Order: sequence, then C-alpha cells, then structure tokens
Amino acid sequence: MIKNNKIIKSLTVALALASYALGSAKAVENTDTQNQVLDSTAAVVNNAIITENELNDMVESIKEKYKNHGAHVDQIDIRRQALQALITRSIILQMAANGGMRITDMQLDSTLEQAALRSNTSVEQILKGYGNISTAAAREKFKEDYVINEVRRNSVAQRIHISPSEINSLAKALKSRGGVEPQYHIAQIIIPMSSNPSDNEYIRIQNEARKALKEAKAGVNFDEIAAKYAVNENNSDFGYIPESSVPLPFLPAVVSAKPGDVVGPFRSAVGMHIIKVYDVSHSAARPIKTYDSAHILIKTSIIFSDEAAVAKLKSILDDIKAGKISFEDAAKKYSEDPGSAVNGGNLGYATAQTYDPGFAKGLESLKVGQIGGPFKSSFGWHLIYLKNTKIDRESLDVFKQKAQDLLFDREYQEALLSWERSIRELAYIHILDPILLKAGVSLENDPSLKNQTLEIHDDQNSQELSKDAKFVD
Repeated sequence: MIKNNKIIKSLTVALALASYALGSAKAVENTDTQNQVLDSTAAVVNNAIITENELNDMVESIKEKYKNHGAHVDQIDIRRQALQALITRSIILQMAANGGMRITDMQLDSTLEQAALRSNTSVEQILKGYGNISTAAAREKFKEDYVINEVRRNSVAQRIHISPSEINSLAKALKSRGGVEPQYHIAQIIIPMSSNPSDNEYIRIQNEARKALKEAKAGVNFDEIAAKYAVNENNSDFGYIPESSVPLPFLPAVVSAKPGDVVGPFRSAVGMHIIKVYDVSHSAARPIKTYDSAHILIKTSIIFSDEAAVAKLKSILDDIKAGKISFEDAAKKYSEDPGSAVNGGNLGYATAQTYDPGFAKGLESLKVGQIGGPFKSSFGWHLIYLKNTKIDRESLDVFKQKAQDLLFDREYQEALLSWERSIRELAYIHILDPILLKAGVSLENDPSLKNQTLEIHDDQNSQELSKDAKFVD
C-alpha cells in the first residue's frame, strides 16, 4: 500500500511538473501577453494540486486584509502565508471527500438560506462577497468554506474536554461579579514549532521569539511581524475576547498589561506566543433564550432521497396551512421521531444549542407562532413549529452557558492550530511555485521519509511556559 501511494505521488508530481513546464513554455511563447496568469501548478498536496491562479487569488485576498490594517507586509511572506493556508484547505477538503462528506444542491440551498437568515442578508449578497465570479463558482466556494468549517469544528471539538466542575466554578465566579468581566482587545504573534521539536529547533524558535518581541516593542507594525510566521490566512488581530477566554499561560501578563503593552514570549504546544494588548472594556453575561417547539421528522435512506423527504414535508406543510390537519396530528401521523411523535412532536423548552446544529439554525430563524422548513439536520429533514420563547437573565444556568462558551473559546484556538499542524505533518507536500522556490521558502513534507511516528502533544505542554515568559506581578 505504501509503495502504491508513492507511485501515485510520483505520477502526480510528474504531471504537475509537466503542467508547470507547459505553462512556462507558453509564457515564453506569448511574450506579448506577459500579464496573463497561467494556471500551472503551485504545489502538490497528497494527490491533489494547488494552481498558480488559486495561489494568486489567495495572495490578493490576504493583501487586502493587511492593507485594511495599514500593514506593509513583505510580498514573499504573504505568498508563503497564502500557500500555507491553501495547503491546509486542500488537506481538509481531501479529508471530507475521503470521509464521504457530500453536499447536494438542495442541502447547499438550505445552508445558504439559513446563513442569510442568521446574517440578516440575502443569498445573493453572500455569493457576491466572493468577488467578481459566476454564481456557480461562488456557490462552489461557499460549499468549500462550509465543508472546511464543519470538518474543523467537529475535529477540534473532539480535542477539547471541559469538566462540569470547571463550568460550575466559572459560572459561580461570573454570577458573583454580576456577569460583568473585562474584555481584552489583543493581537498575537505565533512562532510555530513542530509537534516533536528538536533542541536546535526549540533554540531557533526562542531566538525568533526574542527578535519578534524586540521589533514589536520598538513599534514595528504587529501584523508585519506576525505575517513572517503565519500558517493561515488570518491576520494577528483577535478582536475583543473575555478575560475567561484568555489562555491560562498568558492570563496574568494580559490582566496586568496596559493598552499598548506587548507581553511574552510564552510557550504552548504549538509554538511561542507574543501578545499585544490594544484595549480593555467590560461586558455582561448574555441572557439565555429558550425555545418551546415541536417538530416533524422525515428520515432519508438509500431508497428515500433528500428530494423525496423535502417533497413529503412540503405536502404536509401545505395541508397544515390549509387547515386539513393540525401540526400535532400531523406529527403523530408522519413524524419518524418516536420520542416526540406520540406527544404531537412537542420538544418543550430548550436552548437552541441543545439541538443538532442544522435544527438549531432553523429554530433560531423562526418567529413565535411560525411553522418553518424543511430544515436539514444530521437526522433527516424537519418541519419546526416555534410555539414560544423565554428569556432567562438571573439563574445560574445563564452563567453556566456563558462559562461553557468561554472555556471552549479559551481552548479552541490552540486546539485548532495543533490539529492543523498534525494534518500537515501527515500530508505529502511538494512546492513548485517558482517565486517561493527562488526565495528559498521550503514547505516540503514527506511523512514516508520520517523514521518515527508523529506524536501530537496537546496536554501538559499546552499549559507550559517558557523560562523567558514575562509576567507582571
């Protein structure tokens, strides 16, 4: 099997090289069209390729983000950052395909409609946000983004473990403060390291961190420094995050910092961190909204398609609206959720987060008294009847919900970076972009040449500080 994989990769690289050679030949041949972008290969990732057009588009997108922040970032740094981001995207999309994740046109329509509802905009505006491309191409981009976010969320969530005692402890602390806590507007530089850094690599990373810290304290634009080490398309600005979501290794220094201070370096499982504090504000806990709802579920199968399920629910909905049958009786007659069908589809009061994400999004889009759908969830297709809502502002449950969200957010960023690093380390990556090769940028990776199994350290190291960490007493 390993030999077969190597043969496939060799063939893929050969084809990519041929594509690159043909592109170069055409560039020489067509000297009167020097501005033409040839769609040759920029990189090979496992058995897929990243084209020069894709790379150049990502470069322009990242450039625009930096321009909006007033940063003048080195062009090679932007190109390396863009290719890193595309490599990660390619690996995730391959994981989704290999795992059998498919989105039909009908599911895509439903997802777009729900996204538009949540953002208080239209499907057309969402698709226009992808730039001057056809509607079909924009739909494909949206689908890719959706798939990537779903795979990321599900994969990273499995790495985050929060105990009930942690939630209760933080909830009580938040309630005792009246739910008000500081919010810190911070930016972050991460000098990444491998999952098993050698002594030489760790020394190099420490030196890089000291250099970056010195530049940041000297007033060099923070984004410009961060771009040298970035491994995704994001800039350094995290925006405002609550005190409880600040990673524990950084917390004492951030709490003691004044706006404009730069603190660090700190060590985590993914690298060395330098933090800049831009501002401090305060916010209160958001009240919990609970929904009293009922639903009718129609499941899909090999012999009963999405289209058939949707058609059946639309027919049921038409009968309900025409007064031929009540929602309660329709649920008893048609719903394939045995737990609620006997009760007329009633689910009682619960938060939206209690439910499957697809169901929750549909529920949140409804007004009281409205029947909506069909909505897609992992269980099938639903009609949802929103009977009523309640707002809870004072109970401990309000603060438990916020505590859980805060603790998850605190762990998420490091868990995401660690997961993305691990999938890159297990991928075959071969760079062909002539600009990066000429600049000496190396992002190559071939796991078959490594002598030992990769180990990803996400536990104690994630709370470990470097001996050079700067804390203010």
